[in-house]
Amino acid sequence: MSDTDPISLEQRAKDLKVAAQSSHDGIYLTGPNRIELLPDELPGSSFEGDSFLLASFGNCRCASDAKAIRQFDAHARVPSGVSQVALGHETLQLILDAPADSSFDRGDVVVITPGHASEPIDPLTFESEKDGVLAALGYSYRYLGGLRRFNTVPAKAPAFVKAQGFGNLFNKVTPKPDTSLISLAHAEPFACNYGTNKHVFTIGENGDFKYGVPPRAVLAYLSGTARMAMINLTIVASVPDDELPRVVYVTGSQAKLDQMDEYALVRDLRERGTRVVLIDRKDPAIIEKLTEYGKSDVVWTNYASSETYDQAVAILADGGNLNNYAGAVDPDLLIRMPVGKAVEFISVEEEARAQVNAMHHNLGPNDPKRFRGLAQDPKVALIGFDPGSDREKAYLALIPGGTPVLLSSPESLSAEYKPLDDEDLITDLFIAGSSDEAAEAYARLEPRLARSAAVNFVDGDLVAPVRSRHSHYVSRHQICGANVPWHMTNTSEPHSDDMVEQASNPVSFDWMVKGVCGLRSVTEMMNEVERDQPFGSFFAFTELPDLPYVETTASSFRMAAEDASGRIRQSLAEAADELEANDDTWSRKVEEALYRGYGVPYPLNLA
Repeated sequence: MSDTDPISLEQRAKDLKVAAQSSHDGIYLTGPNRIELLPDELPGSSFEGDSFLLASFGNCRCASDAKAIRQFDAHARVPSGVSQVALGHETLQLILDAPADSSFDRGDVVVITPGHASEPIDPLTFESEKDGVLAALGYSYRYLGGLRRFNTVPAKAPAFVKAQGFGNLFNKVTPKPDTSLISLAHAEPFACNYGTNKHVFTIGENGDFKYGVPPRAVLAYLSGTARMAMINLTIVASVPDDELPRVVYVTGSQAKLDQMDEYALVRDLRERGTRVVLIDRKDPAIIEKLTEYGKSDVVWTNYASSETYDQAVAILADGGNLNNYAGAVDPDLLIRMPVGKAVEFISVEEEARAQVNAMHHNLGPNDPKRFRGLAQDPKVALIGFDPGSDREKAYLALIPGGTPVLLSSPESLSAEYKPLDDEDLITDLFIAGSSDEAAEAYARLEPRLARSAAVNFVDGDLVAPVRSRHSHYVSRHQICGANVPWHMTNTSEPHSDDMVEQASNPVSFDWMVKGVCGLRSVTEMMNEVERDQPFGSFFAFTELPDLPYVETTASSFRMAAEDASGRIRQSLAEAADELEANDDTWSRKVEEALYRGYGVPYPLNLA
């Protein structure tokens, strides 16, 4: 069968549904630092009409996969005691069957929202469970992942994911004539970056939140030579010329900066008027060079290290935004925020009103919009206040009766409030006192902060030791108040609304594709990429399982073809011709050639 045969996506889905009932291959995480190609079968219940059944077209390798591979079930999203997890969250799939009452049909091509739970759940039942995991595609499931050939998920999953704040689980793709499978598979990292930039905020003179990367801003990408930083910069560059950043600083190794200097993206930005400054991360004058054309309105950290975080703090403009893209497992890696002295107030009542109004929280899980005041369901801690003082009473007077409250001296809590349980997470934390005393109180209570919590140092005059691991996602806590020098928004948890942007009007990431393989060569590809850490995107074609791992140049494809035979040889040779005709840049035409040579219908050409 060739991609010119008269076949529809619906018919292709019917054929694949038959294949899905047999044993098929997948790439699984089976232990710390262990990934394996294994055969597997879907449960019989998957074919009874109460589940979604899907086929994967392929998956891009993501750097965050490496963290799960190293940690296995010590990872927050990998269930404890699990035997195997299907890898892959940058995937494009075909719906083979859907429940009768769903909004999807057999033959729909979809991208899948990776984030599924904002509270611990049992990933098999999609039910809340105290000892569960923050379930996510590619980290938590045996039967759902980009690197297994066929997939299934219960009918209730879409409604559950939406209720958890991540939007639609499946997002229908509307392919454009020149859009590649790989660019569509970038919907997840696109959404992660697009959402990240959407959550960025500064605060205007009237206290209003101004969202998004400001036009004509000064920006910095620290350790910014990696794939995710370049995806982010591609999005930042997708604006009219008069909204482009004035300056973009990028740090990294000199070798990778030399490569970046030749990127089409960088050349285009410079031609359009943006000053792109590439700085060796080992340069002894790095801070001076990172501020030569002004301090940064937004800084992205792309590598977790004390050096990176200290650089970020040193170069941020007043009122700017720190996006901690590099969340760290190490609890000792700190972002040291210098909090100034608080302003003086006429009375403790005025102070309490002003400081409570300074608190702000996300409207909902993963929602970029924020509201002022206490959380909607507050659990409040007042730490460092003199027990029973007028000041403590002024704050308590603004807390609704019946609210769980934690005081430094619990015995002074009146019967109007509930004692905060030891297992309750704090939504609003007010810390009185300054210097080491306040910093130590914060460090002690930071692990107890709820998602989207607000913290206010009501006296200030300290350096707040914000643990990187607690500020990695947009719905993590904020340090609030007029004495805060800048704000944190952090990495986005991919939301379906943002994935739809890429699914319906895709940005081309073909220029980033540096290697491809078939399903059976994924372990080789993963090992080599992890060892060498090259720049770019690396994609596995699940429908072309025997393709070797090969760099995306015509010469590499031709060399691989010489060692192959039959359809694989033909597939590689035809694709090499397309690469040669396009200066070794990936394109949909290269994919079509691979599929044509392999004798498999190219999915984006099917109606």
